[in-house]
Amino acid sequence: METVSACRQEGPVRADAARNRRRILDAATEAFQKSGVSASLDDIARAAGVGPGTLYRHFPTRDQLVLAVIETGLRDLAVLARKLSGTADPVTALGHWLTAYIAEAGLFDGLARSLVAPPQDDDPGKEACRAAGEAGEMLIAEAVAAGQLRADAAIGDVLDMAAAIAWVGEQPDRDDRQRDRLLRILIDGLRAPSQFDAG
Repeated sequence: METVSACRQEGPVRADAARNRRRILDAATEAFQKSGVSASLDDIARAAGVGPGTLYRHFPTRDQLVLAVIETGLRDLAVLARKLSGTADPVTALGHWLTAYIAEAGLFDGLARSLVAPPQDDDPGKEACRAAGEAGEMLIAEAVAAGQLRADAAIGDVLDMAAAIAWVGEQPDRDDRQRDRLLRILIDGLRAPSQFDAG
């Protein structure tokens, strides 16, 4: 009988855990918008109406919470890459994708750092981060195969530089024009030498 009782309680317990997780994510999103990703986790727990222990059970580290908040945005990046794949101008397609990546990385103050060094745990946020990276790698491979990008272009290097551009954009004395200029410099630095010879 105890086993039956436990099974009957499992559904509501899971539903309650899901509600708590959603509250934490909503509270974290609001806190990150106001204070960046360094916002107090205790304040986030209070705003969500849960104890710190509940928050840490769902998200043992700050970076896991950060990635969970932007998980949808990361998955959207993977979808965008698939839409851009196979276009006639793969470098332009990569530029469009990197613009979207930089915008996502600049969503909250301090977010770019979390994307440069994501947690190693195997959770949905890390998986979304990996999926976005693999999608960007596909676009780079297409541009390399077309002879438009240098053969040693690596997704890790490209995303690190994109995150650096997003970090610059966090500074109060910078604007979108500088972000766009830095992205053009990044793309030009990735171009194959033959592209300059041809121009």
